[in-house]
Amino acid sequence: MNSSFRIARIFGINVDINPSWLLVFFLFSFTLSTHYFPGMIEGFDTAVYWSMGIITTLLIFASILLHELAHSLMAIRSGIPIKKITLFIFGGVAQMEKEPDQPGVELKIALVGPATSLGLALLAWLIYRPLPPDLAISSMMWFLARINFVVGVINLIPAFPLDGGRVLRAGLWHFMKSMLRATRAAVALGSVFAFLAIGLGFLLLFQMYWVWGLWYIFLGWMLYQAGQASYTQLVFQQAFKGVSVSRGMSSEVQTVEPDLALDRLVEKFYRYKFGAFPVTYGGRLRGLVSYHQIREIPQEKWSETKTSQVMTPADQLAIASPHQEAVEVMMKMAAENLGRVLVVENGELVGILSRTDMMKLINLHMQLGTEK
Repeated sequence: MNSSFRIARIFGINVDINPSWLLVFFLFSFTLSTHYFPGMIEGFDTAVYWSMGIITTLLIFASILLHELAHSLMAIRSGIPIKKITLFIFGGVAQMEKEPDQPGVELKIALVGPATSLGLALLAWLIYRPLPPDLAISSMMWFLARINFVVGVINLIPAFPLDGGRVLRAGLWHFMKSMLRATRAAVALGSVFAFLAIGLGFLLLFQMYWVWGLWYIFLGWMLYQAGQASYTQLVFQQAFKGVSVSRGMSSEVQTVEPDLALDRLVEKFYRYKFGAFPVTYGGRLRGLVSYHQIREIPQEKWSETKTSQVMTPADQLAIASPHQEAVEVMMKMAAENLGRVLVVENGELVGILSRTDMMKLINLHMQLGTEK
């Protein structure tokens, strides 16, 4: 979801929108404005129907945002930081920086989302109930009540990684005393639901319901993939739990000094064929310079331009401690699409952890096992 763009910051949590959300916004608005509301209530102008459709669609996504905010605030209350909330084609997702460490914590975080959706459904129904049926707001509230009820119920399906699947994992985790085994069981059941959805989709295709058939197939496949990805990530985290950055980093680092002229720096790029060099002075990290930064300087000025004038300062770089867990740093690299992290201790550069280094460590683990 790196293409998402930020729209707000609520309770200290960044809220992003993926471009796929715009497609769903248009489809919902169009369907409600041209088919649903004109079929429910007659006598309004086209502009009124479109206003009803757009406002209702915005309220639907506001409801989804509240659902994810409930997850996020409960997670933060339980000591789990939230990276951001992203709204996308399937609704929304709150991205936690780590998994819950207790089944009770997972249970609370999982249940609060569906509870919020069902509460919003009840609120919309209470607003709808006393209103005359021929008002525009009546149709809007009735639709909101139903959609929030459906969202709440669907999320309670015990198919990991849906909220219901996480509730199931919390219960299994409590009895099995193993998060990994509980996740494996929850993902297996989630896969059953995913293949049932895919089977239903093909059945609908045979009955010529093309749109709904393809939709169920797509949802089932996405559910299966999400479950498998969640389990693979957990296995990775468990396998490398306790493995420090120092075990995976490259300690022999080729550096350059800040007063090195760019023409001499270019020679080093050709010699070592690296994409970037750490800049150090007396062993202490000063910054990082890449060949992209050199290209911004006219070639005739290379001999009189120093590395320190084009480098990225150290305080703007991704830095890790050699004592941090490698998994933690690797997850950050993946989330922020970083190719490398500089490893620093007491201000001195002691190594570099790159994606290549981590792949070598993973390969060694697969071949030999992890030495604790």
